[in-house]
Amino acid sequence: MSHPHFNDQGTLSWHTKWSEAHAAAVEGGKKIFIEFGREL
Repeated sequence: MSHPHFNDQGTLSWHTKWSEAHAAAVEGGKKIFIEFGREL
């Protein structure tokens, strides 16, 4: 999934649901980065 608020040129795979992010992290043996902010 692309970034939910701007075009990041496909730099990362973004998730908006914890369950999906967690499953992808476990599957890929990776950590989770949480971006928190307000939508303008």
